[in-house]
Amino acid sequence: MRRALWTLALAALMGAPGARAQDVGGGDDPARNQALRQQIEDRFAARVKSEIGLTDQQLARLRTTSTTYNSRRRDLAAKERTLRSALAEQMRPGVAANQDSVSRLTDGLINLRASYAQTLRDENREMAQYLTPVQRSQVNAMRERFTQRIREIREQRQGRREMMEPMRERRPERRRQPNP
Repeated sequence: MRRALWTLALAALMGAPGARAQDVGGGDDPARNQALRQQIEDRFAARVKSEIGLTDQQLARLRTTSTTYNSRRRDLAAKERTLRSALAEQMRPGVAANQDSVSRLTDGLINLRASYAQTLRDENREMAQYLTPVQRSQVNAMRERFTQRIREIREQRQGRREMMEPMRERRPERRRQPNP
């Protein structure tokens, strides 16, 4: 459980699409969320430094770069959630979709993908100023492994929620039944 919590918190730090503070049990407490984010960032930085063999100077620059681009990715992820929600609303079964809105929302999602790619290119260009090509590749590989792990954890959590939902729905029925 602790490892899953750490992993989800790191997702929030790394700006994984769809990552929210609630995923780490932080709720709406900004101070707690920030403290948790800082703790996760410190642990991840230590791991990156030791596995990739970064100098203190390289690590400091990587942290600055990561902070900048993670913020951009979080902003893009928030926009993506908004667009997907609006698109889902338009595409409800049995309701006629507004063609102009669907077109605009779809174009917006495609443009966001281009923005994600541009953000990655910009970040990679900045990291090239202080990391070797091998180090950049290693950082990207670590992020990809992390993102994949986040997806797996989310799928597991979603599966547990779906499994528990029928039990929650029956809970009021069981309360009404007399005890034997």
